Amino acid sequence: MYSNSFKCNKCTEIYSYLQILHKKFPTYHCKPVSGHGNINSKIALFGLAPGLHGANKTGIPFTSDFSGDLIRQLLKDLYMSDIFISNAVRCYPYNNKPSVAVINNCLEHTKREIQKLSNLKVIITLGSIAYYQILNLYKLTRKDYKFKHFNILHLNDKILLISSYHCSKLNINTNKIDYNNLSSLFMKAKEMVYDE
Repeated sequence: MYSNSFKCNKCTEIYSYLQILHKKFPTYHCKPVSGHGNINSKIALFGLAPGLHGANKTGIPFTSDFSGDLIRQLLKDLYMSDIFISNAVRCYPYNNKPSVAVINNCLEHTKREIQKLSNLKVIITLGSIAYYQILNLYKLTRKDYKFKHFNILHLNDKILLISSYHCSKLNINTNKIDYNNLSSLFMKAKEMVYDE
């Protein structure tokens, strides 16, 4: 099980914001949140960023909030709880909207985590920010690979990418995505890895 806490103050506006949040929520993590899970997994999941009352609270991606509860239940139901889970942005951004600079600053952390996943076959991205960050990491252009839900593409000769809408409360409540749709997408990833 991998979970590597680290210090980072590259994004000065986020660093300052986290100090303010820590005063408001003294029991919360309020620091960068590293990826967590099995580094031997063939599947990795990348979301947007820690939720204010989710990973920003616990220090573990996709825990303690709506999206986290949904993803953890889905992974349990599909017997996929041992995958690697992270976010494109490692700190809770102001209003949950990271700037381009923040996303780019976190690219080095995504790269570091992916390099540790020596058995990786499939990356699932939740939302366009995670999707485009992974494209950037593999030197694929936005204009050639526009984001769309349930898109499957080759990042290289070893790793596939499956893109999904984010499982935010807004997207679920507006029926942009639902549990069954997400479940089908994750099952597809599982099949692609274990039916080789």
